[in-house]
Amino acid sequence: MKQDTDKPSRGDSPLFFQRRFLPMWTALSFGTFADNTLRQALLIGIPAGVIAVPFFSDSDNAIPFIGALLPIAILIFSSVSGQLADKFETSLMFRRTKFIELLLMTSAAIAFASGTGWLAIAMLFAMGAQSAFFSPVRVSAMPKYLAPDELVRGNGLCNAGLFTFILVGYMVGGSLIVLENGGAMVGVVLISASSIGFFAATRTPWAAANAPELKISFNGFTQTISMFRHVFNSPGVAPPLMGSAVFYFLSTAITVVIPLYGRDALFATPLVWAALNGLFAIGAGLGAITAASMSKNRSGLGASTIAIGCSGLMSFVIYAITPLAAGTPEAPIGLGGLFTQPMGILLTLSLVFTAALSGVYIAPLQAATQRRAPSTFRARIMAAGAFSNAMFAIPGSLSILAVTGLGINPRLAFIALGCVMLLICAVMMYRKKANAEGLYDEVLHAAHKANTNL
Repeated sequence: MKQDTDKPSRGDSPLFFQRRFLPMWTALSFGTFADNTLRQALLIGIPAGVIAVPFFSDSDNAIPFIGALLPIAILIFSSVSGQLADKFETSLMFRRTKFIELLLMTSAAIAFASGTGWLAIAMLFAMGAQSAFFSPVRVSAMPKYLAPDELVRGNGLCNAGLFTFILVGYMVGGSLIVLENGGAMVGVVLISASSIGFFAATRTPWAAANAPELKISFNGFTQTISMFRHVFNSPGVAPPLMGSAVFYFLSTAITVVIPLYGRDALFATPLVWAALNGLFAIGAGLGAITAASMSKNRSGLGASTIAIGCSGLMSFVIYAITPLAAGTPEAPIGLGGLFTQPMGILLTLSLVFTAALSGVYIAPLQAATQRRAPSTFRARIMAAGAFSNAMFAIPGSLSILAVTGLGINPRLAFIALGCVMLLICAVMMYRKKANAEGLYDEVLHAAHKANTNL
């Protein structure tokens, strides 16, 4: 396998503060914050009547459409984005994608300040496209900047930033837009966050292009087939890449069902619904930090297997204790009641623990994909990963139609999700049994052997 050259050397300071990591992390985190501030400001501002939406007789009908914009944009542009990330030098692509983000967020700020709903929605779609181009640059850059035994830690830290800034973006976008002059305040936040991301991108280290002679094709159909051919022809890449995509199915399904669960199963106030989604993001972030602290000489795939199995079992616990913590339709439970009664505390801890285990599950899979992907078309493989994540997120959201369409208790969704998690665990355990090396990672082993021989 071709190895990257000119990888930035390890420094004496912690990885997080080194130039080969911190600018990339900052660009990712503040871009995530801006995306979710924009999205949440729309999702709250439209039903609140703050943002006017044309083309819809009932503005509430715009909400599902808005929720689908980001994954749709990723599906459309992933086939081209991976090619560009492979063809051009990495730090150049960081600067270009983040500068485009700054331009788009400036346009979004104008839309919010003027109350122009159609422009704000258009910018959300455009930011989905920008994310489709940024993601393969960032993910394929990590094996260039980090050593193989640093990738689990690096992905854990990136995921921790991702989940944290998603949560903060939700809070900022949703709370500011309903205030007087809230649109203008949202605009200031968007421009500020994207400016920080752009200036961070200017500090990313130089890293050679993977395939500078690559001829760009804009035939999305053939290029999508081509990038998945790279995935399945590269030994050991497809299982962790698809395992990562399943995470997006599960996390999307959980975040979509929680408001319904809070209303119709837990009989809680709307503030509790929002808090439960926030707790899920916090738990996932804690799990990502846990993954970042794993031994750097291990692949983490064994921990990933255990984590998804335990997360499935915790989903059953949530199902079981919900009636014991619930309020009643006549007297919905509030935050105070949920956090002061023993069963309510147990329920919230169970949700946080389930999310944390999911955070432990995802980071080793991402690192394994990055380590195993051949460098000459690594970014196209990562674009295939972004495509898969979006493809799995859409049915993750639509799966909740089984709850709304059939009128079943949303609490049952945790039984279904738990079964899916246990099935994933069983598949990973079977792969360990079928492979004489278990959850062995030959790339990580080779790197560790080289380091010990120095």
